[in-house]
Amino acid sequence: MQPVVYDVGRRVRRNVLIGGAVLGPFGLLLLISAFRGGVDGGVGARVFTGLFGCALIGVALLVLLFWPVLSRTQQLFIEPPGVRWHDPRGKPFAIRWEELAAVELSRKWMVRRMGRPGAVVRLDLFPADVSFRSRHPEMEHLWERDGLRGGYRLPIGADKNAAPLLDEAVQRFHPRARGGIRETGRPHLT
Repeated sequence: MQPVVYDVGRRVRRNVLIGGAVLGPFGLLLLISAFRGGVDGGVGARVFTGLFGCALIGVALLVLLFWPVLSRTQQLFIEPPGVRWHDPRGKPFAIRWEELAAVELSRKWMVRRMGRPGAVVRLDLFPADVSFRSRHPEMEHLWERDGLRGGYRLPIGADKNAAPLLDEAVQRFHPRARGGIRETGRPHLT
């Protein structure tokens, strides 16, 4: 069976790249307009437009400066041997299915831009025995994170469609450990 690989950083890389590619040229256009007198409203409007253009160019430059950090590889593997987190510059881990009592996915819903609902997906891993923590010190930063009790919570990101995909992968490789998808704060749309 082929492993299920979920690239956590793909969406972040795409959004940051698009944002930087739009903000940089737009900021440059505003700056040129301010200096060439292409802004109506007097000196105050020109100064404001120039400052706003500089701010947009600054954001685009920050994207360029921090691109190595923003584009780092972060992948979740759900595969026949277990669950593996690949993060070369972070804290990778690998867990065998036998070490886990349950694997749940949680979606924390919230209202986003323009009143649209969005969700943050997290992978919750519950150890099968008390010696798990001593065997996996590399995961200590995930222990009881964000209010989870008795488990490890790995944030996956704001892709609400990741939960069904990952839940199906757990079902395929180790159905006894599958805890399903837990929803919190789901908005009721009228």
